[in-house]
Amino acid sequence: MEDKTIVEKYGENLCAAWRSDTCAIVVQTNRDMLLFYEVEVRDTLYTYGTDPQSLPAPQHFQHTFQQMPGEQFHMPLDAPTGAGTEIKLVFRHAIAVEPRIASLAAYDAYLLISTISPPAVQLMPWPDLDTNAQPTVLLKDLPWLQSELLIQHLTYSRAMAIFVWLSSNRAYVAQYSGQWSGICFCEEHDQSNALLVAAVNARFSLVTVGDSLGGIRLFEYQSVEDPVTLVATFQLPAPITPGKVLTITWTTDGYALLAGYEQGWALWSTYGALLAHSFRDDWESCTRVFRDEFMFGVRSAFFGPSNTELFLVSERASKETVAYVLPLVKSASSLHMLPEEASNAVLVSDDRVMIYRGYELQDQSLLAQDNDAWRHVMIPGAYLASHWPIRYASLSSDASFLAIAGRRGLVHFSCESGRWKAFSNPVQEHSFSVRGGLLWFQHVLIAACDADGEYQIRLYSRDTDLNNAHLLDLIKLPSPVQYCFLFDTSLLVYTTDNSLYHYLITPTEQYIRLRLCGSISFEGIIGEPARVRAMSWILPPGQQALGDPAQDLSIASLLFLIDGKVVLLQPAQIGDQAQEDVSYDLQILHTRIEVYWTNLQDRGPLHDSLWCFDGQSIAVWPSVTSIVGGITQTPGAMLPQDTYPASLLLAKGAIVGMECYPVVRRTIDTALWQAESKVTPFLHTLLQVYLDRKQLDTAVEMANRWRSLIYFGHSLELLLHDVLEQEADARPPIAKEDQRLSLILQFLDHFEIALQIVAHVARKTEASRWPMLFAAAGEPHELLMSCVEEQDADTARQYLLVVYEMETREISIAMTAQVLAMLARNTDWDALREVLSFVRSLDEDGERFHASMQALQPMLPADSPLRLGTTEEPSRLQAPKPALVSTPRRPGSQPKRADYDTSSSPIPRTRLLQNASRHASLNLTPTAVPVWQSNGRIVMAPNQVHRP
Repeated sequence: MEDKTIVEKYGENLCAAWRSDTCAIVVQTNRDMLLFYEVEVRDTLYTYGTDPQSLPAPQHFQHTFQQMPGEQFHMPLDAPTGAGTEIKLVFRHAIAVEPRIASLAAYDAYLLISTISPPAVQLMPWPDLDTNAQPTVLLKDLPWLQSELLIQHLTYSRAMAIFVWLSSNRAYVAQYSGQWSGICFCEEHDQSNALLVAAVNARFSLVTVGDSLGGIRLFEYQSVEDPVTLVATFQLPAPITPGKVLTITWTTDGYALLAGYEQGWALWSTYGALLAHSFRDDWESCTRVFRDEFMFGVRSAFFGPSNTELFLVSERASKETVAYVLPLVKSASSLHMLPEEASNAVLVSDDRVMIYRGYELQDQSLLAQDNDAWRHVMIPGAYLASHWPIRYASLSSDASFLAIAGRRGLVHFSCESGRWKAFSNPVQEHSFSVRGGLLWFQHVLIAACDADGEYQIRLYSRDTDLNNAHLLDLIKLPSPVQYCFLFDTSLLVYTTDNSLYHYLITPTEQYIRLRLCGSISFEGIIGEPARVRAMSWILPPGQQALGDPAQDLSIASLLFLIDGKVVLLQPAQIGDQAQEDVSYDLQILHTRIEVYWTNLQDRGPLHDSLWCFDGQSIAVWPSVTSIVGGITQTPGAMLPQDTYPASLLLAKGAIVGMECYPVVRRTIDTALWQAESKVTPFLHTLLQVYLDRKQLDTAVEMANRWRSLIYFGHSLELLLHDVLEQEADARPPIAKEDQRLSLILQFLDHFEIALQIVAHVARKTEASRWPMLFAAAGEPHELLMSCVEEQDADTARQYLLVVYEMETREISIAMTAQVLAMLARNTDWDALREVLSFVRSLDEDGERFHASMQALQPMLPADSPLRLGTTEEPSRLQAPKPALVSTPRRPGSQPKRADYDTSSSPIPRTRLLQNASRHASLNLTPTAVPVWQSNGRIVMAPNQVHRP
């Protein structure tokens, strides 16, 4: 709201800040004025001031207006349809700040103001609050400040109770408890760079600082006593030049950071994975008129309440547009992380849930780029209107059932029938909220609830209506649930009083009950229960199969994700002592972790592995048992990621990643954002790590776990191709004793498709790398003969090209005869014709072709149609027709043919050889020979002739 009279009197608005209770707003103007507005909220049916008598009855609004998400939340249950909430900003006060304002931040009942002359900080009480004014503090009187002339930026985190102060070249963390204290945690020594903006991520205990060169620095802060450490630096890929960082803001859950630059914007994950950005080098050419000015610079931004909407203010001033809203989707793991459900990827937006169904695809179609494996499920509008935003989304392990929970109540959905179930009684739906987790155990929904201050675990059946009268079981707890998860038939509940409860799920004839097996306190082990984001339960195999469940708590090891740290707790003593006396050894396995997955319950490849994503790579521990046993604590492998991982398909040896990019068309003046899933095999990268360490046996054992996959050979090709390129292109060249190519080929020899892998890689790489490849793999003609012995015609034909390129003329002719003889014995005439076509295209006079045919004769049976003879009939003295000369020609014209001597040409005894040679140069398949047609001309380059 901007009143022209107020603007003329007090100046233009520069920035605004909310009071902590959201009942007032303060606005700073360019004339160093502070304008205070009160936020008035009231429920009303008529929000536009029209005459009530002229409006239709409330029931008629039901057919006119559709309620949007969250619009009905503040309304009573009996409110008429069409009722809403009216919000007004009422101007109350204007206060002039004489020393001039450099920056301000809202702090509970005060405003913290940084002034220019003199350089000072001042705590000013809100005008309508009964608080005492605090004295102004000059910057020179603060000993921990290093001679700063001005604090040009302030930000406050209420959750962490800290301020971040920025001068031009230093950043400070400050606290106020009657007097100011603080420390400097960042100093910029480059005179051409300046620190501009800062933001606090209380969920992960992080502080971010943006500078004038477009860099963003991420620091970890625990307390004033602990050192502030630099965690990461966010830089856009070259050659992007974003300009100054104008604004940075975190989502409320801390999983994403928006950075607004002078030239665009970028969206990052917590520890630096680039999720999306607006930078392109072809903006001017891709569209003539473009109205999305936020794509070219953002000076202010914030996320909506659900973190599925991003509000942006463009750096370019516009009289028509105030702000832009960009819709987002987020992973369900940001709501409630379930490491055991690695294969279930669920995305949540404002009005729908997207479920990944890639695990249902066949292996051959899983890696296809055009497969659409996402199912969109629309959330019921009535539930969204009253209970938006969505706080939990849970998919059953078999992907049959989906449950979501908003501010109040819950609903669930059957993926098979496509039907939702909701509470038929609105009073019951509004009587509780899900807090702590939402889980599926077969067809039973387990919900951790807060029902008017009473903390409960509720069990609902999918087969019955949602009604409290149909509850299967209800457990009361002494404190709120922080996190809960399932392991087999065990329910583990971690509460905010630092206690872990173990329940055994016990089915009966009519109900499913929860039986308490024990509880244990982590007091003194885990400092802040609210920082626990996920947990996993590790039981010894013998205890899981045959042990007493009552002893599980004293025997089990636990994985905790606390902030960004993966922490392993192992029982230090196991005996007859009481569970309350169990002590734990604590080990930090990895830091800066955004999400992790385990596979401790399933069977299959790496069934007890641990996978942790740190924003750049996935750290892999192939066996959790080796971690618990103290054999190793370091990751077995680090897998770099180009996309953000959303799901881990261990059984298929692939990682499902998400990427987002803008699509711009010349006929549309706005950008269309497209999100796609990208399935990437990880086996070749994992194997390369072990082979780099010369752990051949381990690599063979690991590869055998996935050898049944259709694209197993493709993964081995990627392995050999990557290593070959790295070593062939290395500058300076890698010493022979340090080369890995021989070990890779030795590894491939353990599989029957080794010859095929080498041939495929040779075909897909440059010929300049062939000498290095076959120096390690063996002579090409020897590999070809191995294929002939195994009757592998396809692979032998691929090696034939390499033989002609690398071997002598005599060897190439002999190998051609071997391949032709094999094809003739197998009566594979199509393949034989392709080989003849290839050999005939090698020279214009057909000399190699004739020599190959002569070498073939002793290998043929007497009745073979390929045997050559002579005759005295001159009219039949013909030679195979030559290949087309590779020069442009118009379609339909006669091809130019090379002249050659036919005096020594043998006479074919049958038409088979004539047909083969006649059509040899015309056997060009579309997939093997790219053809470009331009201005009526078809051009085929010589190096694009099909070779077997």
